Amino acid sequence: MFAQARPKRPRTGSSAARSLAGLAHPALPHPVHLKPPSLRTANGHYRDERYASWLELFFDLVFAGAVGQLAGVLQDHPTLPALGLFALVFTPIWWLWVQLSFYADRHESGDAAYRGAFLAAMLLCIGLAASAPRAIAGDATGFVVAFVLLRSLQLVLYARARRYLPATRQLYSRYLVFFAAGGALWLVSLAVPIPVRYGFWVAGLFIDAAGALAMLAPRRQVPVNTAHLADRFRLFMLIVLGESVARLISAAAQRPWSVPLAAVLAAALITLAAVWLAWLTAAGRDGLDGPPATARFTAANLPIVAGVAAASAGLHLAILAADGDTTITAGPRAALYGGVSICLLGTATLPSATITGWRRAVRVVTALAAMSLVFMGAIVLPVYLVPALAVILALGLAAETHPSWQPAVTRRLTRRRHGCPQPQAVNQAAPGDSQVPGGLP
Repeated sequence: MFAQARPKRPRTGSSAARSLAGLAHPALPHPVHLKPPSLRTANGHYRDERYASWLELFFDLVFAGAVGQLAGVLQDHPTLPALGLFALVFTPIWWLWVQLSFYADRHESGDAAYRGAFLAAMLLCIGLAASAPRAIAGDATGFVVAFVLLRSLQLVLYARARRYLPATRQLYSRYLVFFAAGGALWLVSLAVPIPVRYGFWVAGLFIDAAGALAMLAPRRQVPVNTAHLADRFRLFMLIVLGESVARLISAAAQRPWSVPLAAVLAAALITLAAVWLAWLTAAGRDGLDGPPATARFTAANLPIVAGVAAASAGLHLAILAADGDTTITAGPRAALYGGVSICLLGTATLPSATITGWRRAVRVVTALAAMSLVFMGAIVLPVYLVPALAVILALGLAAETHPSWQPAVTRRLTRRRHGCPQPQAVNQAAPGDSQVPGGLP
């Protein structure tokens, strides 16, 4: 007897549609969809109200953890050379987060290819963070390999989007050329000694920056959702601040409670809160209004986040030295007071309509006052100097917002700009003097 033939399942749709429907495995109850990437910001959708997804939050946590790892290395080796290497290693980590965040803004989806790519990016970022201490100590092989693998994944994502989305081809073609060249310099740096290796890293980052500026050309522009990107920057900054608060708690837990410890701990928390408020008042959605403003916003946030991370390491060491009778060394002072100063200067340069010229000027003065504490810290104990930093920041924020602190000229210009009536001068004229309109004799 012949076995009963199994009826064939009817085939529907064109072959092209079936090829994009996904690949099904017999053991899986549902097919695994490998759809082409989509451009979420096309057709005016870049104006949609959109917030960070759960996958993006997880992604931000991993990269913020890498920043926290760098801050931990800095607090364990608080020297001026280590501070310079901290900035050098921090920059590529930040740059990778920025590039992948911009890609997610344009192409985020729920398909398996996208999620798998970003989970792989998180795993590689963990490797990048784990190898960062060795990179600062001089053994940068693992760090370079992790960076090159992340860059390779980034290039694959751009190449795939370029293939399926004609609107992205001009921009992503330039990305592929420049980012591949920058990644090649990082790979070649493994063959040169350490002083020269850092030069290859810097050159690779400059090539990356030159390629990223292709977004400024009108024919290469691909829209981004500014509300979504602003939300991503805010969340990343908040996570880094959370890591910084955890660093304060860790330092306080290592010392017995005392009045000096409580004073330095309270001042450290006020310092982080003031930095957060200064950033929040300047980093509005209008800061990403157009490609030039977006490029300036992204560049300004590099020293801001780096300054917060460095300052958290300095605050950790200042809390540990709260009960001591000696000052902290130049490295921790530069990380603490210099980090806060650089952060404030970065917020003063952010493109934003919410921060006026007066507020920018006050913020620069506040940053310079904070920087002066680097030199005062050579003779003043942290128990006095960290509260002084908190007072400087509080006074600076109060001067920004309190209208009576502004000079009379600034208030007059503000009234004139908004069309408010100006007080008219009273002209005292002698009897018989002729007057013409405008109060002129």
